[in-house]
Amino acid sequence: MYSTCLYCHASLGENEAVEAMPVGRRLAFDEEKGRLWAVCTRCLRWNLTPFDERFDAIEACERLFRGTRLRMSTDNVGLARLRDGTELVRVGPALRPELAAWRFGAQLARRRRNYGLFVAGGVVATVAVTVGIKLAGGALVGGNWAWQLMNKAWERVTAVRLPDPLGAAPFVMMTPQARAARIRVARDSGETVLEVSAKRGGRVARYEGARLRDVAPKVFARLNRTGSSRANERRAVELLERVAEERPGDLFAGVLRRVSPAGYSEPLNKYAAGTALALEMALQEDRERVAMAGELLELEAAWREAEELANIADSLVPSSVDRALANLKERLGR
Repeated sequence: MYSTCLYCHASLGENEAVEAMPVGRRLAFDEEKGRLWAVCTRCLRWNLTPFDERFDAIEACERLFRGTRLRMSTDNVGLARLRDGTELVRVGPALRPELAAWRFGAQLARRRRNYGLFVAGGVVATVAVTVGIKLAGGALVGGNWAWQLMNKAWERVTAVRLPDPLGAAPFVMMTPQARAARIRVARDSGETVLEVSAKRGGRVARYEGARLRDVAPKVFARLNRTGSSRANERRAVELLERVAEERPGDLFAGVLRRVSPAGYSEPLNKYAAGTALALEMALQEDRERVAMAGELLELEAAWREAEELANIADSLVPSSVDRALANLKERLGR
């Protein structure tokens, strides 16, 4: 197998993920037709590999592609990034929708860890304050008072400032405001509206459209700041998977339609367990999809060009190749 691009002569790089095909940082494969390409990361051209080096590598690529959740697909092309940085481009019908739950899971674990450290520090501080006052000869103060003081201090330090949609001064949002926020789908227009009350003054900020997409992640992150429980995480992922199977163009809107019918308006903390977490995950997943959408369209265009050349090249090979391809499909259970 050549190690440089046939078009621009740049190095194709190396990978450690696909033992049968160590050349190439981005590999494209078509299991159905038994084709494997090393994609040049410099000129983005697809380099078709020799037949005798394809089949074990294609089998490994398919297994790795199915094993990772960091993947996105159009109807014809899918892109996956492995942990070592290797990129796999899968040609063929899209697989069952996959979500970014494992990436979000790492964030939730970090939130739980940070909150656990805060709780541990609060306990130590509460004991210290209580003992200190007692030693100083003062009245014994309940530990609950010291804990509330610590919690209020934490709220102030981590408070989020939200923009006012009418252009007024930003206002502070703490956990109580996030819990009391409401998100609803208007009966008449079908527009999604997020309502957040200011801490003081009774002001209610209403966000729609692009502004809602900017503000909602902050509200949900505040609401889910402790990381939630693992049971709620499972409920959230199950809800996302049910909605994703319907292939909505907008995952967040799809989840919201399922849990909040038109006109429904309840504080976020009144939603069923895991729902607020699912909405936050959906917002992140939609952002991931937008970020990868352009790249997938470019890959699909490059694949169509490479497919024409591969059709010509593969038409010149002996029938033994067809037998090798049939054996590959049999091993993969296709």
